[in-house]
Amino acid sequence: MSKGFQTDLEVIAAEAQRRADDYSSFRYYVELDERTDAELDRLVERIAAPVIAGIDCTTCANCCRHLNVYLTPDDVQCLSQGTSLSVDAVLDLLVDRERAQSVGEWGVFRDQPCWFLENNLCRVYPQRPESCRDYPAFTPDFRWLLEDILEGVGQCPIIYNVIEHLQAVLGW
Repeated sequence: MSKGFQTDLEVIAAEAQRRADDYSSFRYYVELDERTDAELDRLVERIAAPVIAGIDCTTCANCCRHLNVYLTPDDVQCLSQGTSLSVDAVLDLLVDRERAQSVGEWGVFRDQPCWFLENNLCRVYPQRPESCRDYPAFTPDFRWLLEDILEGVGQCPIIYNVIEHLQAVLGW
């Protein structure tokens, strides 16, 4: 554990699998919660801040190993600037436009783990894609994002700990 947070990926994955039905029910519970969206977002941000500060992502990098990273044209431009690759080379080597478009996105990295991951660190951290910069995103619109957030509960210690704490605060 890190600063009182569960960070053991095996424990987190096992708990998420064991409690999958509970998490699904929790999503509906949150949808029916009487708080306004703004109130719920403020509560989630208050809960998430110490978790994000207390967990060092470089000890994990599980998101870089397992998640789809969706890309924009600006992301590809930044990646090109952060590497010795041209924009066309980034597109040819790293981006699957067809698979991304099948789910309504512009582009997605072809491979997992991420091609830029090295020893739990991003080789192009200053030029990393926007979706990487924002991950994990809880707000704005926590209710709207919750289904996607819960998909990562078994893979990301930050998500797991935020959801666990939120459930306790909401009396779940």
